[in-house]
Amino acid sequence: MHKKTILSLSIVALLMTGSMMLAGHAAAASLTQSQIQAVVSLLQAFGVSTTTISSVQTTLSGGEVTSTSATSSTTLMTGNMIGFLRFGAKGNGVKILQIVLAADPSVYPEGVISGYFGTLTQNALKRYQKKYGLEQVGYIGPKTLKKLEDDMDENPVATESNDSNNATSTVSVGNNKHLCVAVPPGHLIAPGWLRKQGGQRPEIPSCQVLPPGIQNKLSGGTTTTPDTTAPVLSAITVGSITSSSAVISWTTNENATSKVNYGTTTAYGSEAALGNTLSLTHSVSLSGLASSTLYHFRVTSKDSSLNTATSSDMTFTTLAAPDTTVPAISGVSVGFIASTSAQILWTTNENATSKVYFRTVTPLILSTAATTSSTVLSTSHSLTLSPLTASTTYYYIIESADASNNTATTSQASFLTTN
Repeated sequence: MHKKTILSLSIVALLMTGSMMLAGHAAAASLTQSQIQAVVSLLQAFGVSTTTISSVQTTLSGGEVTSTSATSSTTLMTGNMIGFLRFGAKGNGVKILQIVLAADPSVYPEGVISGYFGTLTQNALKRYQKKYGLEQVGYIGPKTLKKLEDDMDENPVATESNDSNNATSTVSVGNNKHLCVAVPPGHLIAPGWLRKQGGQRPEIPSCQVLPPGIQNKLSGGTTTTPDTTAPVLSAITVGSITSSSAVISWTTNENATSKVNYGTTTAYGSEAALGNTLSLTHSVSLSGLASSTLYHFRVTSKDSSLNTATSSDMTFTTLAAPDTTVPAISGVSVGFIASTSAQILWTTNENATSKVYFRTVTPLILSTAATTSSTVLSTSHSLTLSPLTASTTYYYIIESADASNNTATTSQASFLTTN
């Protein structure tokens, strides 16, 4: 290749490298317009694309690309403003790098925007390089810079003028501008960071350009249609009915509350509920009910949008109260007496069984006495005792048990058989 051509290309490379370094360090001097135009002319002479020439010209002029979507005082930073940075570097390029890294809380959880390339930034950069399959060297080389530039295309970092009425950031980038960022964008949706802030997201300044994914996340994605549909009630049943309680059960097609209104009329008057617990299955216990009583009830469920569904009136009847009263035994008598048998008669005030214990010794011990009995429930009772011994005194006790097994016994009585 001709020496002049090689020299010209070397000058272009040197100027482009210098422009990136200038963009990455605020202390570097800006090129004059004549110097910038000389570089542009040289690039045109070598057939460089107009897109590349425009990018280089913008970079050499200050490295900012005006955003048409931001406010009039807002500009977007480009990836080549970061430059090839290493541990110990300082300046605006480091600040921009830190913002790009902090957009991903898993990469840079600390999110410190200090402008100093220290241990935190180096470790974050290594995590960034590992995540995207780059060599984990902890400094910025060509491949890492290219990836950072791609990220900044997708996740813009903006600046605004220091005299902006809506200024919310004090991170200066020189040229009477500061970074427009209240908090690293990734932290706006990071659960860990939000927990540290009590779940409160900071107010996003009007100048800040959020990455589309984060903007979508914060806005909840697509607009949702308000829920105006009440839950659907089904499978309403009454179970576990006793003399004083019952359980009302039902299901809903969406999570909802559980409430039962009940009473002896359709005016109800009583209520049982499970608070604000939302569920698809519902089971409410009613207690303190009267026995053998018809009850009216209706169920109500309310979803999280306060849409309410109420059933029609339904009924159930409680069971009778348990019988705990023993039968009353009366009219005890001996119907006939023979030498080998005798008849015992009595009545009860309710249907009950019949049983007579008998023996020739006193006091009569039930566990060792002879018996005769009938399980038929009746109010009139008659049992014949046999075989007996003639001319002998027998002692007996009567026992009757009702359907609830409430049992009554008499005191001991006696009779004498004939000879």
